[in-house]
Amino acid sequence: MRIDKISIKTVTVAIFMMVGIVAIVLSLFAGAYFRQAALDAQVSSLSRVIEVASQEVLREVSQQTFDLGMKLGHNKHLLQAFQETGTAAAQKRLVTLLDDPFINGFVGFAKINLVKLRVYSLDLELVVESSAGITGLENHLSDYLAARVIQRTRTERLKAIDALWSSAKGPMYSTLVPVGGLRAVGYLEVIIDPAFNLPEISNITKTPISVFSMAGAHINIDEQNDTDSLLPVEYILLTPAGEPAFRIVGYEDVSQLSKTMEHTQMVTTGGFLLLTLITLLFALWLFSRFLFVPLGQMVQGMKQMAQGKLNLAVNTNGLREFSTLAKSFESMA
Repeated sequence: MRIDKISIKTVTVAIFMMVGIVAIVLSLFAGAYFRQAALDAQVSSLSRVIEVASQEVLREVSQQTFDLGMKLGHNKHLLQAFQETGTAAAQKRLVTLLDDPFINGFVGFAKINLVKLRVYSLDLELVVESSAGITGLENHLSDYLAARVIQRTRTERLKAIDALWSSAKGPMYSTLVPVGGLRAVGYLEVIIDPAFNLPEISNITKTPISVFSMAGAHINIDEQNDTDSLLPVEYILLTPAGEPAFRIVGYEDVSQLSKTMEHTQMVTTGGFLLLTLITLLFALWLFSRFLFVPLGQMVQGMKQMAQGKLNLAVNTNGLREFSTLAKSFESMA
């Protein structure tokens, strides 16, 4: 198409339409960007909430294991058997005492999953462990707990210490308490399976969660009926040594957020479209009144002058450039 076949009016209308289309497209992109930003903020917020909730669950676990450890650590029968571990009978009696909580239960039995009880010397050497409970654990205190105990002063070693740690049987949670109180003769380790307590995170966050081992095994899965409206948020629970222990996935209901964002996007897009249409109509009226009409009259006048009608009056009502041009043609006529 030759350029001399296109009128200024057509070019002007096309430019304004392009501006309007670009404005609408930009509003759609902006809406999508802000929606993603809102979702990212929601993910970050829920991830932080899950982190705090998981630490709260571990704090409650620590309290339960501490209570059990202190009760057993001050048991005079256990203390006596521990002091006489040089004999086979005393060692057998010590194992029986360690097995007792597994058989007869203890206060808070339903709140934790006790898997092992162990006693150590003051040098952290394993003396004996319960025959009940899980098997296959390493025959020594976890490296992290051992390092922390060694770094402590003599007085600080009389305080309990706990930590989440990784074992051959998966993540475990241990609390180490002195046996014999202020006159400690050794240490008692209470080992529990923290996976039993992690589903409590859901009660704290008020959102459904799923707990997975780092190998991908499902530990706890809440049934979800409408997964489309739920935003999965992943949080990796680490041990104090920095090793990944559990993968916790929380599900946030973003249906209301999606509705709000869609409504906002519709309003902004509609507003852009309406403002663009109003601006286009106003611009077309303005250009038609002071550009297209005077220009059309000037073109018609020039054609008539070219045909010999030199006594025509040229309309000078228009924008400055066209008014000046019209006056020039009128003076030439």
